[in-house]
Amino acid sequence: MRLLEDKVAVVTGGGNGLGRCHALALAAAGARVVVNDLGGDVTGGGSGDAAARVVEEIQDLGGQAVANRASVADWAGAATIIEQAVATFGGLDIIVNNAGINRPASIADLSEKDFDLEVGVHLKGTTAVCHHAARFWTDRGPATGRAIINTSSPVGVHPMPDGGPYCAAKAGIAALTMVLAQELAGLGVRANAIAPAARTRMVMASPSVDQLMPRSTGFDRHLPDHVSPLIVYLASPLCRFTGRVFGVEGPDVALYQPWSADWLVSGSGHWPVEALAEALATLPEQAAIRAFYPGGRIDTVFPPRRTLKTLGLVQ
Repeated sequence: MRLLEDKVAVVTGGGNGLGRCHALALAAAGARVVVNDLGGDVTGGGSGDAAARVVEEIQDLGGQAVANRASVADWAGAATIIEQAVATFGGLDIIVNNAGINRPASIADLSEKDFDLEVGVHLKGTTAVCHHAARFWTDRGPATGRAIINTSSPVGVHPMPDGGPYCAAKAGIAALTMVLAQELAGLGVRANAIAPAARTRMVMASPSVDQLMPRSTGFDRHLPDHVSPLIVYLASPLCRFTGRVFGVEGPDVALYQPWSADWLVSGSGHWPVEALAEALATLPEQAAIRAFYPGGRIDTVFPPRRTLKTLGLVQ
């Protein structure tokens, strides 16, 4: 028996890239899939019917799927995704929040439209789909085999310049996932997130991607296909995790630790500012971290040395 036989899955942003690979992999594992995709381009414009093409692929392989073209950034639109899953397949077991857009800009050049689109699709969209799924599961009562898999990003856990709203939204998705794991455990829901490093339309719109994810004539570790086995695992009865964030790049899978407090200064009462400055002077300016980023795991520090050097030049 296939791992996800007769399960009902929703994949947002399922028309291309990672979402397409996830939808195909879930269907191959036995799930009936709602392929959601607005059909736009990576900047939030344009139109098309990518969802229908992926549905056709799944059906040609003997699977069951249906297309949904709602915008996850629209609260009512997100509701239709869940409603369609229930109406078409009779239930809902798995949510894969993958929809995204990319409008990179520095904080000085950022427009309000850029911000609204980035946060609307990534953070609001993930929240909206999870909300409507949670409402359905609450009405149905507890059951086993439910899963939410959200899509964060390497830059959500290791923020980089020129992507403020994107980094913030992806960090928010990681935090939201931890909230969902705690709130929905009583309904039998496991909630986890992935931070994938893969070459997709959206990623390729960012500068310097060819340097971070070079193409290979041998095994290409940045193909989106390599991420989907983790999706199937997290959606399956084999998964024993909840509330965790997984990095994945090609054959490498990393498990992130949540924020932790490594240093403590303690006073005897209300801090005089000068005394607080003196106490904090003993703490390191940089935090040692183990980063998992395109290219694999590295031991590094944050903020980067170049940031402190640049600041020093200004001062």
